[in-house]
Amino acid sequence: MKSSPGQPVRLLLAMHSFGQSYMHVPGLLKRTGLPVDAVLTPNHPLRGVAGLSKTFVAGSAAGWAAAVEKHLLTGDYALLLNVDEPGLHALYRHAWQPEAEKFLPLAKDSGAAATVGSKIAFHQWCLKNGLPVPETHVCANLEEAVAVRRQLAGDWLLKGDSGSGGQSVMRFSPDGDSTVAPDPECASWLVQRDEGRDVGSGIFLADHGRLLAWMGIRKIVCLDQGFGPTVFGRGDAAADVGELCGRVASASGLTGLTGFDFVRGAGGSPLLIDSHLGRMSPMQHFDRLYGVDFASALRAWLLGESRHESAPSHGGPPFIKFPEVLQLAVQGGLGRLLKEEGWRTASMPMSPPGDPFTGCRSACSTVISQARVNIGRWRRQIFPSP
Repeated sequence: MKSSPGQPVRLLLAMHSFGQSYMHVPGLLKRTGLPVDAVLTPNHPLRGVAGLSKTFVAGSAAGWAAAVEKHLLTGDYALLLNVDEPGLHALYRHAWQPEAEKFLPLAKDSGAAATVGSKIAFHQWCLKNGLPVPETHVCANLEEAVAVRRQLAGDWLLKGDSGSGGQSVMRFSPDGDSTVAPDPECASWLVQRDEGRDVGSGIFLADHGRLLAWMGIRKIVCLDQGFGPTVFGRGDAAADVGELCGRVASASGLTGLTGFDFVRGAGGSPLLIDSHLGRMSPMQHFDRLYGVDFASALRAWLLGESRHESAPSHGGPPFIKFPEVLQLAVQGGLGRLLKEEGWRTASMPMSPPGDPFTGCRSACSTVISQARVNIGRWRRQIFPSP
């Protein structure tokens, strides 16, 4: 939505579950100079974060989407921005009144909205819209996926239809075995050609499919065997990333700040491998490091100010994502980061500007959570179940 003359221009931030990875989002939006309110679930980890004008807490996680709708129906807001994947699922399960439904980032009856929560639907949507993807075989169950894999030469990945953050994604060996136990919650699976580790993200701002600003990120060190959240990366200002951002925006008709993951295949061109459509990326706050200003583009669009189209001015320099770097350290993988060139001079904002408490709280939560995971794993190794 875009504001009309004389109407107040406020932004409503929908924040469901994830906190630490998105603690810089309120600060980025505050740079617009526009008031930013947020609807949170109870006990959300970012309660009290700097940059928010008003904070509304839903009575329960189940009632969170209804609380978002209630605030949109006040007529006080020009734009809804959804932060995370669980929130995306909740928003598209909700039955909306027409006056509020128009704020959704993807039209609810669109093909793009049908991809929410499904890697298979996203892959098929890409094919339908002529968007580049790796060779992929869709399988109804795990047994079929194993059988298909055994007939294929080369390197392949096994992907569960659901899951985010690298969950249910694993390398699939030629004999059909994998190094990670498949997620039993996934019914359908994809067997997708492994195009290598030259992966990245396209992050963009769009108005009903019209590209307003974009940036590219090259992922170098990631969690969870390289399939999880990014820890260390660089800017990628290649023109083909911007072109792909424009094509995805146009095909989806999306409004808001979002993106996708890609891999550069054998031919060097980016191929879509994962959707962020309808939610934010954990890395958009690095925008100004690469000559982009999403806040400026967002403000200019909402207020109707004239401006030139935004485009990245350069790639590099490197960045380190906090607090994911702590999670990498607790997992014992810090050596992977230290082997990479440029980590000493990488940008690593540890807290939102003027809010050191949130960074400290995030660090403590990350270390404690990962320690619990490690303790549980060690306990199972020492005292295996009969």
